[in-house]
Amino acid sequence: MASDQRVTLVPSEHEHWARMAGEMAVLLSSYLPAATIEHIGSTAVPGLPAKPVVDLAVGMDAGGVERSAHELARRGFDLEGERAGHAWLSWPDRSDRTFVIHVFEFQGVEWKRRLRFRDILVSDAESRAKYLAVKQTAAATATGWGDYTRAKAAVVFSILDEIGPI
Repeated sequence: MASDQRVTLVPSEHEHWARMAGEMAVLLSSYLPAATIEHIGSTAVPGLPAKPVVDLAVGMDAGGVERSAHELARRGFDLEGERAGHAWLSWPDRSDRTFVIHVFEFQGVEWKRRLRFRDILVSDAESRAKYLAVKQTAAATATGWGDYTRAKAAVVFSILDEIGPI
């Protein structure tokens, strides 16, 4: 799915997505032995419809984020973007994503936020329903991945704020 294509949600295939995440985690660990890897995003939440793209968080020491992202790019991952403390890559590439790999500082703010949001969605049906309603509206109206992500941002922050500081 290219970044400018419409987002389509599919019914949860949680067990399949969890297997895919595990297999990719093994590969990533072989390239980045010091990494901590977690399955994140909607595909990590049982029963939640999602884009059929598995998101993984790769936690590295503070100085290793950029180096690790470039190591993955050297090994064929498509490095889509970088900013301080966060890089993201696609597999096999951004025009046909099966995975999005987020490289973060392990235990940094963004790492904690992503894992906390996943854990809230897994454990809290009300938050999960609120998020799903926004996802469905965003998927129906967004013109691409960027619009889709921006359309969900307010509810993500709202759900995290309800729980309190990280």
